[in-house]
Amino acid sequence: MKTLVDHNIAVLAQVDGILEQLDNEELMRGHALLFGSSIGQHLRHILEFYQCLLAAVHTGTFSYDRRMRDPAIETEVAAARASVAWSTRELVRLGMDQPLKMDADLPGVPLGTSATTTLRRELLYLADHGVHHLAMVRIALEQALPHVVLPGQLGVAVSTQNHRQH
Repeated sequence: MKTLVDHNIAVLAQVDGILEQLDNEELMRGHALLFGSSIGQHLRHILEFYQCLLAAVHTGTFSYDRRMRDPAIETEVAAARASVAWSTRELVRLGMDQPLKMDADLPGVPLGTSATTTLRRELLYLADHGVHHLAMVRIALEQALPHVVLPGQLGVAVSTQNHRQH
């Protein structure tokens, strides 16, 4: 679990590295490349998935679809950075893998559906999910905010990084 936790902490550190270079206006400005959404909305999406899963460690059940949405995370750098810090602290505290129940919404199904999963499986998902959204954020940053310094591998999937090394 330690390697997986460390990988997720590294994804969150990339989010924080972006946030520390933005002001509130840059965070919440919409971008045509993101279909009108903002960098803040993408980062909020990443961070709220972490909040959702990490709260489930105590309850045993969660729903990414029905998560709490906090507009401050997408409009205030300080709120977004506080979310990164909270998730990082919670990740460090994780122990062993555990079973979880995930509820999900489906089109035309009022009560949705549920599935069994594990903390380990969801941490794998969150890291990939974060990298995917960071790839979109990277495109917007490179085009609209070139002053933001980005790590070379930001938004590149681990499997792609591993493939490129061979």
